[in-house]
Amino acid sequence: MGQAGHLGTAGDSSDDDSSSEDRRVFLLGFDADGRVVIARNNPDHARYLVIVIPGVGAWPSGLDPLLLRAEVLCRELSSDPDDDAVSVITWVDYKTPRSPGDARDPAFAAEGALRLARFIVGRRVGAEAWGRRSGPQRITVIGHGYGGLVAGFAARDHGMDIDALVLLGSASAGTETVSGLRLPGPVYATSPEVNGDGTPYDVHGPRPDSPGFGATVLHPGPLSYGGDPTVRYLSSLKKIILGTA
Repeated sequence: MGQAGHLGTAGDSSDDDSSSEDRRVFLLGFDADGRVVIARNNPDHARYLVIVIPGVGAWPSGLDPLLLRAEVLCRELSSDPDDDAVSVITWVDYKTPRSPGDARDPAFAAEGALRLARFIVGRRVGAEAWGRRSGPQRITVIGHGYGGLVAGFAARDHGMDIDALVLLGSASAGTETVSGLRLPGPVYATSPEVNGDGTPYDVHGPRPDSPGFGATVLHPGPLSYGGDPTVRYLSSLKKIILGTA
């Protein structure tokens, strides 16, 4: 995947504070196949890093809705959304299923899983090399719908050095239980019936919100808007991401 800057390369150590809103957006990678990774705020400097993996229909339907979701989440997590203490990455470095029918195919997730695992290793290295904070960076991965299957495959097959995994509206994670995921941190799940993406149930494994799976189940708040799957869970997500859950 190609690399780019401000839209820029994370790792830029410039102290220029005269940036406009677009200088808070970093294009971390893209390619001709439509895969793209974009960060709100510099992920190398962040104390709290959130990696959001969209699911069915996320691409090529357009980046604007995805970036708006990142903006909303970033603003909810920080009193100053331009403070690099929090960075939200929209990670679409895989070919997303175009329809719920396509989501029956695990190949999309398998292809993205290795990329995701490698990306997280790179983020750990980048944070250590360029970080401007005391203490380790806290990383939370949020997989929405089919994106939860990508994260599940990455954890199951490659391991992920993250502090928490949220399976948001995901029909499955590719394992029978949480113990099948190679993760050092806890796993949270929400019902795929609330703000899911249409990925069929019982195709890739049991629902992560089922009692036997072993995840901590989050319950929805008020109705969301604009199709943003995070809005109904913002209170819980904030605690998970900031490590106060």
